[in-house]
Amino acid sequence: MFALNKNLLIVLVTLLALASLLLFGYLRAAPKREEAPDVQLVSSPSQGAADISPSLSAMATNVSNIPDVVSKETTSGMTAAIVSLSDIKACMTKPVQQIGICYDALFREFFKTNTTADALKIVAHYESTDSQLRYACHPVVHAIGRETFAKTRTVQDSFAACDQTCHSGCYHGAMERFIRGDQNNDENARHVNEEELEAKTVAACPSGQSGRFRFQCLHGLGHALLFSLDYQLEQTLAACDKLAAAWDRSSCWGGAFMENLFPSDPTKSDVSPSDYHYPCDKLNDQYKSDCYVMQTTRMTAMGLDAAQLFAECRKAGAYILSCIQSIGRDLSNDARIKDPRLTAEKCELGQNKEERQSCTRGVIYALLDNTWDGRYAFPFCQAFVNQSDQAYCTAASARYLVATYDKTKEMIFNDCIVRIHDQAACKNALKEL
Repeated sequence: MFALNKNLLIVLVTLLALASLLLFGYLRAAPKREEAPDVQLVSSPSQGAADISPSLSAMATNVSNIPDVVSKETTSGMTAAIVSLSDIKACMTKPVQQIGICYDALFREFFKTNTTADALKIVAHYESTDSQLRYACHPVVHAIGRETFAKTRTVQDSFAACDQTCHSGCYHGAMERFIRGDQNNDENARHVNEEELEAKTVAACPSGQSGRFRFQCLHGLGHALLFSLDYQLEQTLAACDKLAAAWDRSSCWGGAFMENLFPSDPTKSDVSPSDYHYPCDKLNDQYKSDCYVMQTTRMTAMGLDAAQLFAECRKAGAYILSCIQSIGRDLSNDARIKDPRLTAEKCELGQNKEERQSCTRGVIYALLDNTWDGRYAFPFCQAFVNQSDQAYCTAASARYLVATYDKTKEMIFNDCIVRIHDQAACKNALKEL
């Protein structure tokens, strides 16, 4: 029997989201990433050591210049009370075990008279106006996903209601509630036994979903499985192995590796205080690429700077490029929140084209996953000094938008022109599509 304790699950989700943030630039890790680097999904989420946000209490006092409630135009069509910024900030100041419960209570009341779209619209408005709040909104949107599943009772209907706001946290929250199997945050929420857990693993993510929705489902599944299996990493990877398709297994493994780095109880994380490559170096080969796509988060937590990360990744054998892609993913929030040139300079530490491009992919995949468009990725590409690096970055962004988000050439070109105002660069990016 695997007891799914409510408070621990919510703590886990909150810590995970803050470390990622947001995320899930984590990078959707697809199998054989090195062989087909520009068309695979990488996770987001946007979650790495470089993305770790300030404490929740500090965030609550530092977020500024945001209206306490959204405008009348934003809330048009909604009824009853609106969740205000001060409501959200009040939850942030609570003890960490209570933060998720507080968010759930806010949106459970809101959902009595409003919809998931209304809730996401409110949070998107707040996070769009202040960079600090962007670091903190992912766990807020997890709560929207949990309450959405409580209403719809199916993954399919929940995903139809969610969107990509705050690194797709709504999808992840819905998967949490699906695995838990309880409809509310009752202390007496029922447990899920091993047989039921296996059945849910296989049935969790319908094959008919588009790639971007299916990834969110499978990645969230990996998180939930590791928690439910009491952070037994190899047992969780084996549970993901019950999924039939290689890409499905890879996506599930990625969620488990992220969960391992940000558990609700740090004593349960399967990491080493001295081995920069653990646990990747102890695992079977099929798991190592997905493990290394997260590993520089751990290396950074152990004190390595950008140059040292590149040096350590060069010790990863066949998984050098997966490891360097992790460096880029960890840097993605700096490219989004700060000067993109500072991130480009770090990717330029790569000793050759392959290293620079792997770092670049880590950055742009996370940026594109954040918004499902090129608003951050295309300007980042222009920050490289070398024109060939700029061109690769822009073209890789275009390919990813086609493969992951079903964008057309016309949509990508128009998006690119708006972001960088360089018609030639935007046309060149589409040549290989």
